[in-house]
Amino acid sequence: MKKLYARMMKAECPIDPDTMESTVPFLQHNTVEHALKDSGVRQIFFFVDPKDRTIFSITIYDSDEDLNNAMKEATSEFRFQSLAALGCTAVDARVFEVVAGHINPDAPEVDFKSLVPPIKS
Repeated sequence: MKKLYARMMKAECPIDPDTMESTVPFLQHNTVEHALKDSGVRQIFFFVDPKDRTIFSITIYDSDEDLNNAMKEATSEFRFQSLAALGCTAVDARVFEVVAGHINPDAPEVDFKSLVPPIKS
């Protein structure tokens, strides 16, 4: 059976309408694009919890080796500079083995790249 692996990262961030107007484009057009360059990445999603002012990301990888390589990069300057640019502080990073799930083949694809406006200069 094919196994998948996931990395969950959590950061505390300023979350209000003004900051989200710049945070969401930064995540989509900078952070997501960078993460997709990692070997074995299948999917990445970011989630916002305005109540406790946190942002989570979950990235799915093809193999344990791909995940381990990504976790090494999670401590890189790029990650810390990206968090700092958003006014965020890393809180947690965890790895998981994906044990169950399903992708509905009839679900329409969501093209986040075209839905999220570009980063403002």
